[in-house]
Amino acid sequence: MSVETYRTDEEQIEVLKNWWQENGKSIALGIVVAIGLVFGWQGWQKQQDTRSAEAAATYQSLLEADAAVENDSTKLSSAKHFADTLKAEFDGSTYAVFGAMYKAKYAALESDWQTAEQELTWVVEQKPEAPLLLQAKVRLAHVLLAQKRYEDAQQALAGTALGSYAALIGETRGDIYLAQGDKAAALAAYKEAKAELGKLESASPNPLLDMKIRDLESSSEDGADTE
Repeated sequence: MSVETYRTDEEQIEVLKNWWQENGKSIALGIVVAIGLVFGWQGWQKQQDTRSAEAAATYQSLLEADAAVENDSTKLSSAKHFADTLKAEFDGSTYAVFGAMYKAKYAALESDWQTAEQELTWVVEQKPEAPLLLQAKVRLAHVLLAQKRYEDAQQALAGTALGSYAALIGETRGDIYLAQGDKAAALAAYKEAKAELGKLESASPNPLLDMKIRDLESSSEDGADTE
């Protein structure tokens, strides 16, 4: 029944009063909740923006400290601090992954292979975007290679589309084969890596890879001459 069906204005007013008494509190509560959600979202968004800015600033400080380490070893402690901060305080972000990558780098510099392995394994488990994931896998393979864990090093490189990293991964596989004493497999891996490198339009020359191929080819020829 609509308000217009009541005979007098007084009756209409009375109906509106009764309706407000019954429903007004719930409407007011709904308005308060809606306003609270809006301000809650704005507050959360502001907090996220602030957090991102802090992470970016910490990462920039890490890059600056890392660049200075080469000329001033005392900067290493600062670089380690910034790397620790990125991983600990910005968990769930790409900045945390960067922090772990640098923590692994500094551990490797000190031949702390166990810590380097832990940090890189953590990065792989986070499943970052392909470039970071492949970098982490290559570095992990080298850390395992340093520990003479050849099969584990080969396994670290498995299971991911290679893309533009095919050449780097092929060279790394060659390094593992060479460390195992399998020169034929190493040479094949190096040549495959060079072929993959040639497919990249903007790839820089890799003189070290060329040297590895020449050395193994020369070694192979010398071996053939003595037979």
